[in-house]
Amino acid sequence: ATVTTGPSRTTTTKQQRIKIGRPAYQVFKSRDPDTQQRCLTFEISYPEIADDIQPRHRFMSAFEQKVESPPDRRYQYLVVAADPYETIAFKVPNEPLDRTKFLTHWKDNKFLVSMYYWDKKQGDGKKKKKENGKDKANDDEDKMEE
Repeated sequence: ATVTTGPSRTTTTKQQRIKIGRPAYQVFKSRDPDTQQRCLTFEISYPEIADDIQPRHRFMSAFEQKVESPPDRRYQYLVVAADPYETIAFKVPNEPLDRTKFLTHWKDNKFLVSMYYWDKKQGDGKKKKKENGKDKANDDEDKMEE
Protein backbone atom coordinates (compact mmCIF):
# COMPACT_ATOMS: atom_id res chain seq x y z
CA ALA A 1 0.00 0.00 0.00
CA THR A 2 1.28 3.43 -0.86
CA VAL A 3 0.69 6.32 1.46
CA THR A 4 0.24 9.68 -0.19
CA THR A 5 0.57 12.86 1.72
CA GLY A 6 -0.96 16.18 0.84
CA PRO A 7 0.98 18.86 -0.94
CA SER A 8 4.13 19.84 0.82
CA ARG A 9 3.75 23.00 2.77
CA THR A 10 6.46 25.54 2.63
CA THR A 11 6.70 27.83 5.55
CA THR A 12 8.25 31.20 5.23
CA THR A 13 9.84 32.61 8.29
CA LYS A 14 9.99 36.30 8.76
CA GLN A 15 13.56 37.37 9.19
CA GLN A 16 14.00 38.72 12.68
CA ARG A 17 16.00 41.89 12.74
CA ILE A 18 17.35 43.41 15.88
CA LYS A 19 16.00 46.89 16.50
CA ILE A 20 18.67 49.34 17.56
CA GLY A 21 16.41 51.90 19.24
CA ARG A 22 14.45 54.96 18.31
CA PRO A 23 15.79 57.45 15.79
CA ALA A 24 16.57 61.01 16.87
CA TYR A 25 14.01 63.56 15.75
CA GLN A 26 13.12 67.24 15.89
CA VAL A 27 9.70 68.83 15.38
CA PHE A 28 9.30 72.38 14.08
CA LYS A 29 6.13 74.47 14.05
CA SER A 30 5.95 77.39 11.65
CA ARG A 31 3.69 79.40 9.35
CA ASP A 32 3.92 79.98 5.63
CA PRO A 33 4.87 83.67 5.21
CA ASP A 34 2.59 84.12 2.18
CA THR A 35 -0.55 82.19 3.12
CA GLN A 36 -0.18 82.06 6.92
CA GLN A 37 -0.90 78.31 6.82
CA ARG A 38 0.27 76.36 9.86
CA CYS A 39 3.13 73.96 9.14
CA LEU A 40 4.55 70.98 11.02
CA THR A 41 8.00 69.75 9.98
CA PHE A 42 9.53 66.53 11.27
CA GLU A 43 13.26 65.91 10.86
CA ILE A 44 14.16 62.32 11.69
CA SER A 45 17.80 61.21 11.81
CA TYR A 46 18.84 57.63 10.95
CA PRO A 47 22.66 57.65 11.32
CA GLU A 48 23.14 53.85 11.14
CA ILE A 49 20.71 53.00 8.34
CA ALA A 50 21.90 50.91 5.37
CA ASP A 51 22.40 52.69 2.05
CA ASP A 52 19.70 50.68 0.27
CA ILE A 53 16.96 51.34 2.85
CA GLN A 54 14.71 54.37 2.79
CA PRO A 55 12.18 55.33 5.52
CA ARG A 56 8.48 54.77 4.85
CA HIS A 57 5.62 56.83 6.23
CA ARG A 58 1.85 56.69 6.44
CA PHE A 59 -1.03 58.32 8.26
CA MET A 60 -2.95 56.27 10.80
CA SER A 61 -6.36 57.23 12.15
CA ALA A 62 -6.98 57.35 15.87
CA PHE A 63 -9.25 54.32 15.50
CA GLU A 64 -6.47 52.12 14.02
CA GLN A 65 -4.00 52.61 16.85
CA LYS A 66 -4.02 50.49 19.99
CA VAL A 67 -1.98 52.68 22.38
CA GLU A 68 -4.54 55.25 23.52
CA SER A 69 -8.04 54.30 24.56
CA PRO A 70 -10.59 55.63 23.86
CA PRO A 71 -9.54 56.97 20.45
CA ASP A 72 -9.70 60.74 20.02
CA ARG A 73 -11.01 61.65 16.57
CA ARG A 74 -9.38 65.11 16.79
CA TYR A 75 -5.98 63.51 16.14
CA GLN A 76 -4.29 61.21 13.65
CA TYR A 77 -0.81 59.71 13.65
CA LEU A 78 2.11 60.12 11.26
CA VAL A 79 3.92 56.76 11.42
CA VAL A 80 7.53 56.49 10.17
CA ALA A 81 9.46 53.23 9.89
CA ALA A 82 12.96 52.27 8.72
CA ASP A 83 14.97 49.13 9.58
CA PRO A 84 16.85 48.61 11.86
CA TYR A 85 15.21 51.36 13.93
CA GLU A 86 11.98 51.15 15.90
CA THR A 87 8.84 52.50 14.26
CA ILE A 88 7.85 55.90 15.63
CA ALA A 89 4.59 57.83 15.45
CA PHE A 90 3.71 61.50 15.90
CA LYS A 91 0.27 62.57 17.11
CA VAL A 92 -0.88 65.40 14.83
CA PRO A 93 -4.18 67.30 14.49
CA ASN A 94 -6.75 65.57 12.29
CA GLU A 95 -7.44 68.62 10.14
CA PRO A 96 -7.44 68.97 6.35
CA LEU A 97 -3.95 69.11 4.83
CA ASP A 98 -2.89 71.14 1.82
CA ARG A 99 -1.75 68.17 -0.28
CA THR A 100 -0.08 70.46 -2.83
CA LYS A 101 2.46 71.39 -0.13
CA PHE A 102 3.02 67.97 1.46
CA LEU A 103 6.78 67.31 1.27
CA THR A 104 8.98 64.31 2.06
CA HIS A 105 12.73 64.36 1.53
CA TRP A 106 15.45 61.75 2.19
CA LYS A 107 19.11 62.79 2.11
CA ASP A 108 22.24 62.29 4.21
CA ASN A 109 20.50 59.81 6.56
CA LYS A 110 17.84 62.37 7.46
CA PHE A 111 14.15 62.06 6.61
CA LEU A 112 12.17 65.28 6.40
CA VAL A 113 8.36 65.50 6.38
CA SER A 114 6.59 68.86 6.08
CA MET A 115 2.84 69.27 6.06
CA TYR A 116 0.71 72.37 5.81
CA TYR A 117 -2.79 72.65 7.24
CA TRP A 118 -5.57 74.56 5.57
CA ASP A 119 -6.35 77.64 7.61
CA LYS A 120 -9.90 77.63 8.94
CA LYS A 121 -10.39 81.12 7.52
CA GLN A 122 -9.32 79.94 4.05
CA GLY A 123 -11.53 76.86 4.18
CA ASP A 124 -10.29 73.34 3.64
CA GLY A 125 -9.64 73.56 -0.08
CA LYS A 126 -13.00 72.07 -0.99
CA LYS A 127 -15.63 73.91 -2.96
CA LYS A 128 -18.02 75.83 -0.74
CA LYS A 129 -21.77 75.39 -0.99
CA LYS A 130 -23.62 78.29 -2.53
CA GLU A 131 -26.89 79.55 -1.16
CA ASN A 132 -28.88 82.11 -3.16
CA GLY A 133 -25.89 82.78 -5.41
CA LYS A 134 -23.60 83.65 -2.48
CA ASP A 135 -20.82 81.67 -0.86
CA LYS A 136 -22.00 80.44 2.51
CA ALA A 137 -18.68 81.44 4.10
CA ASN A 138 -19.00 85.00 2.75
CA ASP A 139 -22.60 85.17 4.00
CA ASP A 140 -21.42 84.34 7.52
CA GLU A 141 -18.81 87.11 7.31
CA ASP A 142 -21.51 89.59 6.23
CA LYS A 143 -23.55 88.70 9.32
CA MET A 144 -20.55 89.32 11.54
CA GLU A 145 -20.01 92.80 10.08
CA GLU A 146 -23.59 93.91 10.85
